[in-house]
Amino acid sequence: MHRIHSLDYLKLGLAVLVAFAHTYWLQTNMTPRLFMIGNGLMRVMVPTFCIVAGYFLYSAVARGKGVKWLWRVAALYLFWMAVYLPFWLDQVHGLGSLVKTLAWGYFHLWFMAGILVAGAVILLLRGFARKLAPAYEYRILLAAVAVCAVIGLVLQYVALSGVMQIGVKKFSNGLFMCFPFVAIGYLCGRRVARLGMEGLPPRWLVLACTLGGAGLLMIEAWLVQAWRSDQVMLDIPVSAYVAAPALFMATLGTAMPPPPIRLDPISAMIYFMHVLALFLANALGVRDLVGLMLFGVGLPTLAALLLGRLPIPGFGKDKRQRQGHHPARP
Repeated sequence: MHRIHSLDYLKLGLAVLVAFAHTYWLQTNMTPRLFMIGNGLMRVMVPTFCIVAGYFLYSAVARGKGVKWLWRVAALYLFWMAVYLPFWLDQVHGLGSLVKTLAWGYFHLWFMAGILVAGAVILLLRGFARKLAPAYEYRILLAAVAVCAVIGLVLQYVALSGVMQIGVKKFSNGLFMCFPFVAIGYLCGRRVARLGMEGLPPRWLVLACTLGGAGLLMIEAWLVQAWRSDQVMLDIPVSAYVAAPALFMATLGTAMPPPPIRLDPISAMIYFMHVLALFLANALGVRDLVGLMLFGVGLPTLAALLLGRLPIPGFGKDKRQRQGHHPARP
């Protein structure tokens, strides 16, 4: 797998936006326009992260390392659940609640639990299809994606309507939210591996869909707040199914120079550590947005840079780093 520098920049930008979202500045200053940003434009973050994960999952599967990929995700998830143990331990009152907490994940770590579920579903469907109907492997995957995506969207909008009480975890989870987007990335990785970048839609169409998707996200968010007020949450916009794949493909097709330092450990550390850093900021009485961002982004970045000076896999300088734009053909 060649290093895809544009995706490194994308992941860093998305990680910073996640940290910003968790400062709760938008919620504190909520207006219809800010709703269009926080519950519109910024709702592209998690789906795009999922697509990136799925893209690299295909590379692992093509090299016969799909199960190893799952174990690495599980190990990373459990490590950070252990780090945040003091914050969720009081939610555990027995074996049942422990299993439930580990299944859903603590706060932002739900995403890792979701990626784990999504990856496992893809590998299970792949194994099932290859045994029973090899010629229909990818059609079966696409059918499962469509069913899960529709169920997730329907559950969300039923919950928003108030017709039925449906908890957010019923639709914002690994099966109904993460799986469809991880599968999109997986199928994108397969197509690029088989056909190269030429296998993606024309550049003009990708850019048009990226801009159009951004517009649709804001329109959908505006309609939701006009319908249900700006105090609700829009977790899975329908338009994310246009905006996120388009943003991913636009980034994938953009050649960017290698950064002076490795960005992936920084983006990972910001994602995993920013909640801890924001807790520290609040404990020290930091309330302004600039201060919170300095803690939420600055401290994890500093930690990643310091760890990069140690012989720790994944943090040190990657001497094999090469510029490239697509995975090697399996």
